[in-house]
Amino acid sequence: MAEKANTEGYKQRIQEMGAFPDGEARELTEYNESMVRNYIKCIKIYDDHFTVSFKAGIDLDIQR
Repeated sequence: MAEKANTEGYKQRIQEMGAFPDGEARELTEYNESMVRNYIKCIKIYDDHFTVSFKAGIDLDIQR
């Protein structure tokens, strides 16, 4: 039952994230605080890379 609740919450978050860009410009030309707050969970900085963790559960490692 708890697993189903997690899955439903995950699906709802994906739907919310998919709806957000509809009201935004197609091309990003400057920093957008509301977009960052809606998509990014955290950014971890290390000596040789940094990791961007998205709220959808995806982590992206970027080398320096």
